[in-house]
Amino acid sequence: MIGFEGAVVAVTGAGRGLGAAYARLLTERGARVVVNDRGTATDGSGSSRSTADDLVRALRAEGGQAVANHGDITDPQQAAGIVGDALDHFGRLDAVINNAGIISTTTFDELSAQALQRQLDVHLFGALNVTRAAWPSLVEAEGAAVFTLSAGMLGSRHTMAYNVAKAAVLGLMRSLATEGAAVGVRVNAVMPGAETRMQSTALDADSAETAERRRVGVNSPDNAAPLACYLVHDSCPANGEVFAAGRGHMAKIALAAGRGLAEREPTLEGVAAEFERIRSADELREETDLLSYRDRLIGIWN
Repeated sequence: MIGFEGAVVAVTGAGRGLGAAYARLLTERGARVVVNDRGTATDGSGSSRSTADDLVRALRAEGGQAVANHGDITDPQQAAGIVGDALDHFGRLDAVINNAGIISTTTFDELSAQALQRQLDVHLFGALNVTRAAWPSLVEAEGAAVFTLSAGMLGSRHTMAYNVAKAAVLGLMRSLATEGAAVGVRVNAVMPGAETRMQSTALDADSAETAERRRVGVNSPDNAAPLACYLVHDSCPANGEVFAAGRGHMAKIALAAGRGLAEREPTLEGVAAEFERIRSADELREETDLLSYRDRLIGIWN
């Protein structure tokens, strides 16, 4: 049995959907959980304290230990309050799952700077605010942080601002993982797929895709929870990695580079002549960090 006895985990956006599934699994396995949720609509508007309060009440009724937090993660002080609640109520903080998010349906033609900034405020800066506040505790506990990505960052229609923000989170996660490795903190990301309010919003932007997804069937957030929660368990060896989880399928998503072509003095004509070799995926190799990639390139050049 994988247990979390004694561990304290903060989960943002935990009142419903994926976050609630994470919180429930963690408390079932003995963790004490800070349930952060403002109770907003999928676009970030409005708020309701009952979203976090109702889940905490249910978790406690099931024998779990949890406390509600209603802070806005886009505000550094309120984000720090999540950590404060963990320390005040449970005396420590071992892990953070940055799950909170919003979504908007915009194409590139419709995209405004304000719409993009709103997505960045929640997904990128919100996760940054929480993790920065938690970092001293995570270092002390040799704990873990998990960030949430989306398949949308690979490219999709109608959610341009959301996709860009998620891609920015990937850069934050990978860079923070290199710092975390030096101080014993593991930093990873999950790319979950589940039928949630946000998923429905994205799919409703394309009726044909919505119909097909609905035909396939319901994908419970519970199917993504085991992998996301394992990433914050102290036995998990991963650092700086991305994992897809949904509908019972789990797999690593990797950044990789091919062997390509090495030329001392490349020319435009040479690029054109060898372009298929340059773009070939036959010899892809995972790149773990900037330094290892540089070392690989030096080896190829030599």
